[in-house]
Amino acid sequence: MDIRSALRRGGGAGGTADGRGGIEGEPIPLNSTDPNFSDYLDRVRRLIKQNWGYPCVKNGETRECEYKTASLVVEFGILKAGGVQFVEVRRSSGFAIYDDYAVNAIKLGSPFPPVPKEMMAHMRSTSTGVSIVAIFTYMVDTSLTNFLR
Repeated sequence: MDIRSALRRGGGAGGTADGRGGIEGEPIPLNSTDPNFSDYLDRVRRLIKQNWGYPCVKNGETRECEYKTASLVVEFGILKAGGVQFVEVRRSSGFAIYDDYAVNAIKLGSPFPPVPKEMMAHMRSTSTGVSIVAIFTYMVDTSLTNFLR
């Protein structure tokens, strides 16, 4: 799948009004140090990072390509079998292109490996998957850098 088709694809179908498809409970931070979660979360992080780019922002006046320092918070749900159920920007970076690249990196990284039982135990007993919250950071320094945690 390419980035354009991911942009056209929605955040996921769902059996509930808000599109969460039965994923219930508090989100697990992608940078969790819980030993029951860290291996799985590292694998998810790697799959997302390989599809995440650092685009430029067009300056409205000069039309030049500029890179900005920004961060955003995204929550996404992974079904037990590894599919992505929903992706929601919880706090925008202020730049639509950066938000879109982060959301699409999650979509393009899926399907993820099946969710381990230890992680499912963290969610409500009726949950169909896990909710994860991630912080995407774009940073302009001496070189372009992006961090995912």
